[in-house]
Order: sequence, then structure tokens, then C-alpha cells
Amino acid sequence: MQIITVNVNKGGAGKTTFTHNFAEYLRKNYRVLVLDFDDSANLTSRYGQFHDLHHTIIELFDHGVVEPIAISKNLDLIAGHREVELLKERVQSKRRREYLFGKWLAQNIQELQSKYDYILIDTENDEGILTQNAIITSDLVVGIAEPHKDNVTALANLRSFVNDLNADFDMNTQLVFVANKINRSKDNSKELLKSLSKFTEYAGYLPDRTLIADDVAIFNKKVVSKKNAQDVEHVSELFEVIRKKVEGEV
Repeated sequence: MQIITVNVNKGGAGKTTFTHNFAEYLRKNYRVLVLDFDDSANLTSRYGQFHDLHHTIIELFDHGVVEPIAISKNLDLIAGHREVELLKERVQSKRRREYLFGKWLAQNIQELQSKYDYILIDTENDEGILTQNAIITSDLVVGIAEPHKDNVTALANLRSFVNDLNADFDMNTQLVFVANKINRSKDNSKELLKSLSKFTEYAGYLPDRTLIADDVAIFNKKVVSKKNAQDVEHVSELFEVIRKKVEGEV
């Protein structure tokens, strides 16, 4: 079982879009558990509205017990909730607060390993306590950047953040970078790809397509054009590179 966290301390980069599509890609052949740590709960809303706290990260962090929601074949969800902002305040007051999620994983490791091949965590665009809980338990962190002058800096900051956590908590979490909303005919996309090519962590890019960005994952759509089919193939190849990275196959 591998744990993958998606994070960058920059809003609008496309973390939720990436996590949603990656989960749908993986579930075609693997068993996936998705957790929504973002207080916006945007990822959760792509699957429905879930208000019972027993199915949310509120219950996981407050009581160490949670009931994942069966979304579809090979895909379960531990939902986000509008009260996550208050949860973060409670977590900050607890001892060993960085280890709460790791403690839940350790207590349930046999059941989790028997049920899931991958755990995906969509975080808030921050370096806060829930994000720290996610990263220090992860095998891989995926940083997302869109064509904007501040995004390369945000990825460099993410690298420093992960390196610091690795040192502080004696971990070996790996890191990959993904460019998002790329239109190769536009200068800002070209500049981002040129900048990211200098990073050893760079894995590839997602094209700037409504097909990818809306609420229905690209793999769940009827392919209606040759261009759409090419997008599906391109995204699949990127996701497979990331999957092999976390498995140590590349």
C-alpha cells in the first residue's frame, strides 16, 4: 500500500483536479482510498454531499474512528467537511499532533493493506498541521503548478518543506512536480515548462482542457474527438509515470 499526498502552498494550481483524475485512473486496476484534508471540501463535492461526521476526517482526527464511503468500484472516500478549520484548531492543542494521522494508519494498517493499494490525500494549499500529518506519512508528495510566475517558487518552497519534514521526522518521502493547465502555444506555459525542466522532480504536465478541469474525471467521459482521445492517452502516461515512481519502478 502506497500513500500519495497532493500539495502546494499556492491556491488555484489544480490539486483537486489532479487528485480526482489520478484516483479515477488508479481505480481502473487498483483499490483506492481518497481523503479530503482541504477545508473547502471541493474534492468531496465531486462525489456528492456527505454531512455525517462518521464519514469525515473530523471523526478520524477527533476520535480515531471513521467509516469510509464506498463511491464506486475500487474507490472509497473519507470526506472533507466545512468544520475542518475548527478541527485544525483542536489538533493544534494536542500532544504529538503531527502523528495523529500516522497513529490512525498504524492502528488500522492490516485492514487498510487488505482493502487498498493506494491512499491519495488532497490537502489545503498550506503547510499547516493537517498537511504535515499527511506528508510525514506519505511515500510520495505531488506538487502542482500552473503557468504563473509564483508557481515555480511555490514548488521550490514545497521541496524545502518536504526536505525539512524528512529531516525532522526521519522520513524519506519522495517528491514529483506536475505542470497543470499547459497550452504549449502560449508563452507562459512555455516558460513554466522550461523552468520545471531544470528540476529533477519534474514528471510531466496536464494540458489546458475543459475536459480535464470539470467535475467529471477524464476517464469517465465518452471520448468524442481524436483530440480528446489524445488527452486521455497523454494523462494516462503521466499518471503511470507517477505510479511507477511511488512503486520504485523508475
